[in-house]
Amino acid sequence: MTITAGEVSPSIAEAAALLGVASADLNPEFGVIPIDRSLGTYVVEVRADRLPQEPTGTAPYRGPFSNPRIEPLSPASGDKDPDSKS
Repeated sequence: MTITAGEVSPSIAEAAALLGVASADLNPEFGVIPIDRSLGTYVVEVRADRLPQEPTGTAPYRGPFSNPRIEPLSPASGDKDPDSKS
């Protein structure tokens, strides 16, 4: 979910307060990721069962958003295929 804060990244606790959820509801491993510091826009990962019911803030993007695992479909250019015998 997106939050709007100042140019300095908020802490997990500050981000949780902006969303109106507990700090334990945010994923600390994901952290607070800047989207656009000049606009004070950041993204955090909130447990699905703890999403706030009412919108907060005025950010143009809100969420929740999906977070699929991103993996390469094949070896990077120039990398040898691990299954290759050459």
